[in-house]
Amino acid sequence: LINSLLTLATSERGVEQWTPFDLGEVTENVLLSRAHEAERRGIRINARAAAAPALGDPILVESLVSNLVDNALRHNVSGGNVEVSTVAAPGRATLSVHNTGRLISSDEVERLFQPLQQIGRERVSHTNGHGLGLSIVRAIAQAHGATITAIPRSEGGLDVEVKFTSVRVDVIT
Repeated sequence: LINSLLTLATSERGVEQWTPFDLGEVTENVLLSRAHEAERRGIRINARAAAAPALGDPILVESLVSNLVDNALRHNVSGGNVEVSTVAAPGRATLSVHNTGRLISSDEVERLFQPLQQIGRERVSHTNGHGLGLSIVRAIAQAHGATITAIPRSEGGLDVEVKFTSVRVDVIT
């Protein structure tokens, strides 16, 4: 909990040093570190981590990717799926994380991105997580000037997309 709160506070301060990084490489490293957990939970990860150059704080972005992947695993169902991809477009790098899981209503999605918020009794009663993961994701995305969208899937789960720019947002005139 303390580490999550520190990450949230750090990300809310913003990016102190803008550095080029490859979102695909960051994502691939996170996925490798989560492979055992996915196997333990009976969840299949499908990944397409293409090179996707971006600019920002790669350590914060690794935390963003980690929180999205952890959330997709934690709030999934046994035998479920997590799909993760990175894509490059001119001036933009996009991370997409899709997971199967319980049904989420569209009016509950915004609340998921607020600190210490979870949906449903089963989300509150588990011991994995504190309801900070998606608020950390939002803070890091905002610090990078990235856009984030989350859409509940009709069959259960969530589709999350984060779009980073490959230029510093505070330098654009």
